[in-house]
Amino acid sequence: MANDGKVNEIFGKCKEVASVAADKATVMIDSASASVSAGVREMREESAASSRTDDGNHSRDGDVRAAAETGECVLSGELAVSGAAKDAAGITVRHSAGEVVKGCVQKRIGGFKSGLQSKKLLMTAGTMALVWLALTILPAIGFNSAPVQSLSFLTFARGGLSGGVPGFLGGLIGKGLIAYFVTLLVVGGISGGSIMSSVRSLAAQFSGGKWDMASISPLLVGGGAALFVYNFLAGTSTIMNCMVGIVAFLIAARGLANRTGCVRQVFAAVFAREGRADSGLMTKVMAGWAGGFALGVVLSIFGGYTCYIAGFLLLAVGAVLMVTVQKQAGGVPA
Repeated sequence: MANDGKVNEIFGKCKEVASVAADKATVMIDSASASVSAGVREMREESAASSRTDDGNHSRDGDVRAAAETGECVLSGELAVSGAAKDAAGITVRHSAGEVVKGCVQKRIGGFKSGLQSKKLLMTAGTMALVWLALTILPAIGFNSAPVQSLSFLTFARGGLSGGVPGFLGGLIGKGLIAYFVTLLVVGGISGGSIMSSVRSLAAQFSGGKWDMASISPLLVGGGAALFVYNFLAGTSTIMNCMVGIVAFLIAARGLANRTGCVRQVFAAVFAREGRADSGLMTKVMAGWAGGFALGVVLSIFGGYTCYIAGFLLLAVGAVLMVTVQKQAGGVPA
């Protein structure tokens, strides 16, 4: 009983610290989100006069204004969209990007605390921690054979050991991502068949459709953001650290196929228009997000901070294309 009390006390303190950090992140993200929304609104107003149709009505984005409502952004769970729904339907957004991030952080803390009640998950976490510790110590004392290097690659054991303080923080988060993926495998939340299905769903986003500024721009924005995040998680984008990119790619592809996840909720909040986000746009952004991690793994052969540079370029080009599309059509690209 005493031990349980101490555990609850520790988690209480962790929750307080996370809540303060999430509050600060909320302010920063809300500020950035407000700037993006203000820019979109300003450009929409500038182009309103030139975007009328022959009958005098404003041209409208059919995807955003569709009557059917298939999903909502809610803090209590993931963004779920009916599998039979088409991308022509909009997503109702009831929270700002900062509030979504805060809610997701709190949910993950609650999930971690609940996971401590499972012996299987505790054994998995303990085993991974011991493996990471061993693979960190062995090279330092001169044992760095091929098997050790292979295990270090597969488990992302070098995560957090490069890139300074940002690399250390990113490596810790990256190891958490690896642990989350392993947990999914242990509890049967993901399988080889579901992984292949997710990859095929992603590949379908890059084949068959038309390629114009409206379809390319959200892919570039999502891809650029993913490259930034990948370099942060890896510390320095090297082949030895690229396993976190592979896992992030698989999780992102899974989220794209299931139309769920905190990242999708955040993007929906950022790109929301009058309380609704275009589902087709979100699908393209998330396809770019997943593809960005795959590209980051490839760019790891160049090492260093290549993915930061590439991510900035993709984000800049994607933003310019989005602005151009908005000026031409007076709406959010579909």
